[in-house]
Amino acid sequence: MLHRIALCSVLIFSAQSVMALNFGRMQPNEVSVYVQNLTTGKVIESHRADAAMNPASTMKLVTTFAALRALGPDYRWVTPWQSPAAVVSGSLEGDIYWVGSGNPVLDQNDLLDMQAQLRERGINKIKGQLVLDRSRWNNQGSAHGFDGDSEEAFSTEPDPHMLAYKVVWAKPERNILGDVVVNTNPPLPGIEQSNTLSIRNSSRAACTSLKNFMNAQYQNGSLMFSGSLPESCLGQEMFINMLEMQDFASKSFINHWRDKGGEIQNGYKVGKLPERSVTLAINRSKPLAEVMADMNKNSNNVIARSVFLTLGEHFSNNQTQYNATAEVRRQLVEAGLDDEALVLENGSGLSRRERMSARMMGEMLKKTYQSPFKQAFIDSLPIAGTDGTLKSRFKQVGTALRLKTGTLKNVRALAGYWLPENKQQHPLALVVLVNSERSGMYLPDLDKLVVGILQDAELQ
Repeated sequence: MLHRIALCSVLIFSAQSVMALNFGRMQPNEVSVYVQNLTTGKVIESHRADAAMNPASTMKLVTTFAALRALGPDYRWVTPWQSPAAVVSGSLEGDIYWVGSGNPVLDQNDLLDMQAQLRERGINKIKGQLVLDRSRWNNQGSAHGFDGDSEEAFSTEPDPHMLAYKVVWAKPERNILGDVVVNTNPPLPGIEQSNTLSIRNSSRAACTSLKNFMNAQYQNGSLMFSGSLPESCLGQEMFINMLEMQDFASKSFINHWRDKGGEIQNGYKVGKLPERSVTLAINRSKPLAEVMADMNKNSNNVIARSVFLTLGEHFSNNQTQYNATAEVRRQLVEAGLDDEALVLENGSGLSRRERMSARMMGEMLKKTYQSPFKQAFIDSLPIAGTDGTLKSRFKQVGTALRLKTGTLKNVRALAGYWLPENKQQHPLALVVLVNSERSGMYLPDLDKLVVGILQDAELQ
């Protein structure tokens, strides 16, 4: 059993590949494999390792490497609310400016905390409007080929005013009269709601997922809820992607502010922060290392695309996406990596265009293992059988296996480390990329291939 590897084996590798790869139903010309001993540096498996392959979400590891190297694990996004207007008797005598930072993990609780800071300064009324300063990024990146998924959260585009991944959370509950109502976060008082929800007669039915029982549709300015719920669904939440980013951010600000008794003019504007403005509230994100864990463990495209554009801010010619590509390549080349096979679009793997080789990925994993940000990178990876996108995979292998997954139409991928606790054993960098029209049926074969690689490594 693989879980016994750490107790009973010493890995000794030769310079030549001695593994007999078992591709199962996968065709050899559909697969790239690269396995490297991180102690000796010897490559112990290289199969089509130089082929340019679509890596799907394993591309996030490239963005992780570049971001940790360029920005450092302790980097934080800073989001200020500012104004040139005076505060007189509890009233801000003009507009309030939300200067977008591109923080991908800013959420509704952060917004509420910032509004609490306004009240702590004695501000209860804003005589002007909310103004969104969107000058941080002039280009928000692209993900060509996913127009049909525009309503899905995974395809949400990055934005200087990203908030809660641009989703409204809906929670069905009973009111004091016993009727089923749906509460939303943020509050949506300006949007008409219709509710035809009912409770099933059987109160014992399990609510495996609220989406299985409640439908939500936003159309023509009205939010409609329907369905038949078991009692167990009350209090659960589901998200709805229903508004454009600027509308979502402004409605969140205005409705939360008014919900706590504050006053502000309707609507919002887009404009640049005037000089000599005063900071009224500020949010500092959690450290980049923690954000990378959110990104890689859950394969979050919004975070990856936001980090990618943040890297572009290192350049000054106001072409954010082009700059991001250049900065990622610069970080790779400065680290001694060959980026010839690399094709970048948005750094998330949500792309039909992105390409890289298994060898480049493996060499990057080796460089990371030797870097000052080694632990932050490793901590960001899903742990086999434990969390993230590997929670239900490789349970027989154990927690020494940490791999980023990648899934797209016609693509399945894995990249990361085997990190045995036994110091006599050698850690591995492991990359497997599958590009095939049949990749959707290959998941068992892919996992068996990885298990076989580890078993063969044990015997050497």
